[in-house]
Amino acid sequence: MLAQSARLTTSSDFARATKSGVRVTTEHFVGYLYISPVTNNDSAKCGLIINKSVGGSVARHRLARKVRHAVAALASGCDFVVAQGTEAGGHTGLVATMALVPQVVDAVGSQIPVVAAGGIFDGRGLAASLALGADAIWVGTRFIATPEARAVNGYKEALVASREDDTVISRSYTGKPCRVVRNEWTNHYESHPDEIQTFPLQAIASTQANVNHLGYPSGTQVDTSREFYPAGQGAGAVHEIIPAAKLVADIVAQAEQILKQLGKAK
Repeated sequence: MLAQSARLTTSSDFARATKSGVRVTTEHFVGYLYISPVTNNDSAKCGLIINKSVGGSVARHRLARKVRHAVAALASGCDFVVAQGTEAGGHTGLVATMALVPQVVDAVGSQIPVVAAGGIFDGRGLAASLALGADAIWVGTRFIATPEARAVNGYKEALVASREDDTVISRSYTGKPCRVVRNEWTNHYESHPDEIQTFPLQAIASTQANVNHLGYPSGTQVDTSREFYPAGQGAGAVHEIIPAAKLVADIVAQAEQILKQLGKAK
């Protein structure tokens, strides 16, 4: 078992702890921890969300980039499914959020909650997701540009500076399709795709090349012209770094206003 004083704050911390053969308990988690399933295919593995603030409750989930992923998640006993469109940052699929979410809702929404993800950054995205039948939204990129987010040097600034077309789906960092901020590293491999290795070899290669520091402590110095900055297409709407609490309040307030306006329009 880990020492009582040990604290896990990221999925990387969790991975290192479990690989070392120690027993991990909810006492080691700080606040909220998201653990992604290690799969990018039709496997029905579920990831975990552990929330220390509610007694270490555990929710099993699955990122669904296709309808059949959601069906498999339901069959495996996941508590909810995240319908993630191709606009999302990080490892992603090919189907857009607008098309994917209602199809996933039709397939499994009557049995488990469906969470919409991919390109969502404000209250308009929340309102639209609810209209598509989703029960909630999953926002990633927008929350990186907050003071509370853990991010290496230049990551938050890269998001603020990004335009709507400054991300690219590339296999250059991990060997899997991953939406990231376009830079010198992605441009090189876009011109030399034959040099890209499969996962996990490419992930090892990018780490050894000192361009992959995902999960490292805030302020870690990196080469900002080549560093691994996963980001969704919503990055173009990120214009400033604001506190997470204000971001949540703004998203909810804007969604409520839109839904009220739509209700009056009827």
